[in-house]
Amino acid sequence: MATSDAEDRARFEQVDWGTVEPTSGGLGRRSALFLASLAVVLGALWYDFAVAAPDPLFHNVGLAEGVEDAFTWDVRGIDWLFSVSLLVFVFYVLYPMYENLDRTKAYFDELTNNRAATFALGYVTLFFFGGVFGPLLVGQPSPDIQATSRPPVSFATPIGRVDLFSLLVVGSICALATWAVLDRLDRHRELGAFGDVARVLVRVALGFLATFTLVGTVFNVFSVASFRVAAALGAVVGVALGLRWAVVSDRSFGVEQLRATAVVLLAFAGLLVVGIEVLQFVVYDIVKFDPIAGGVSSASCPPYAEAPGRGTNCYGTWDYPLGTARYGQGIIPFVFTGMRVSLQVALICSMLIVPLATFVGTVAGYVGGVVDDLLMSYTDIQQTLPAIIVYMITIHVFGRSLFVLVVVFGLFSWAGAARLVRSEVIQRRQEDFVTAARSAGAGHWRIMGRHVLPNVSNTVLTSVTRQIPNLILAEAAIAFLALNNIMLPSWGETISSTLQFIPDGWWMSTIPVVVLSVTVLSFSVLGDALRDVLDPRSDS
Repeated sequence: MATSDAEDRARFEQVDWGTVEPTSGGLGRRSALFLASLAVVLGALWYDFAVAAPDPLFHNVGLAEGVEDAFTWDVRGIDWLFSVSLLVFVFYVLYPMYENLDRTKAYFDELTNNRAATFALGYVTLFFFGGVFGPLLVGQPSPDIQATSRPPVSFATPIGRVDLFSLLVVGSICALATWAVLDRLDRHRELGAFGDVARVLVRVALGFLATFTLVGTVFNVFSVASFRVAAALGAVVGVALGLRWAVVSDRSFGVEQLRATAVVLLAFAGLLVVGIEVLQFVVYDIVKFDPIAGGVSSASCPPYAEAPGRGTNCYGTWDYPLGTARYGQGIIPFVFTGMRVSLQVALICSMLIVPLATFVGTVAGYVGGVVDDLLMSYTDIQQTLPAIIVYMITIHVFGRSLFVLVVVFGLFSWAGAARLVRSEVIQRRQEDFVTAARSAGAGHWRIMGRHVLPNVSNTVLTSVTRQIPNLILAEAAIAFLALNNIMLPSWGETISSTLQFIPDGWWMSTIPVVVLSVTVLSFSVLGDALRDVLDPRSDS
């Protein structure tokens, strides 16, 4: 033991601490790019305040009209906060992942070992793209008197008619069940071989999703081309990415992969047939959620979609694949608009929670003593005052708005994360690397910023990720109680206003409920998986 201590001391004395701890400051490339992007956003904010805001419109004009006449558009305050939060997310979450690709790949490989976390990560990716670009692609919910109360489009199958939304839900459940059943049957060889094919398909899907959303948004704003062209470009890019990975990877693709794919598809098809049968018996026969809309006037249903022998009932049309609401608003715009609101709540609140929790927890844990007692006493007091109560009081002064909601929840929801950071810092401040930095003459702020903070960042990330579902549910509950801004229809408000049409118009409220539930569940599963992957103690 003594020999080991002497060797460690000698190694410590040989370190050039002037190189390890450079005294010169300066902005790094990431910070410089972030500040430059932030300056652009602030310039646009000044333009909005100085030019557009002096004569605001009664309604918020869409981006397409804003491009046609730059002096007529007006952006809400929540949109500016959302833009800043996107910059923070890109430069301080995605950019570090890009800088450390090897570590990111290692974390990703470990995360994908968890099947539930893999599906959750896939949905969260769709949630992010849908929240950012969805409203620009599909537009805002707008009434269409000629398409009132249409159901989701349905299909006639040999085992009965099924609507598109129910088919998507059953298909997703059957995909999870297929993997679980083959795993229980010890078909690991087939699952492993199919995993190579699945990785190619995932890259194809990601390439298509990224290209279609970006190009489709540009085409929609500037009317350059149709969505079909954007979809074709997305398909080309996706296939190219998938084939590139298949070529450069060291995996072989042959008969084994084809056989595994056939086994997985056959198992999925069998479970899908059973799932559709259960759906029709439970949902259609018992719960009475008919895939054919009841009470829809034939005048609002095209002749080719009328259900024969069902009077004025309608099958639904591909013009509105997931159906319409009572006054003809498409359910898809409702879904993406609610997705945008939930993403704004998640990102903006996280942008406020992370720095506050990190600063308070780091200072309290590192300094200790009276400072620790005062800061933790304040967090105890804050935790006794729920953010929703503060919001209900605040709206009587500033009015109902999503801006007020995210600010209140962001400023009153960081106490729990701060306590976790404090506990981690108390353990880290006695580590050898902190002692070495202190012996080299580094100041307290430098030690906290350069040595302690990077070692507790994973704790902050996992804590905030697990808190996001609560924030999304809180916003939905506030909207359900009609305490939100009615100009921003969120999932909670959509559910509240369409519950009265169950069971005849079941899709109007059921679809937002399912999407909200899947979003909350996905973030919860992903948060738990990130905790297991990023926790340093799990490596032992």
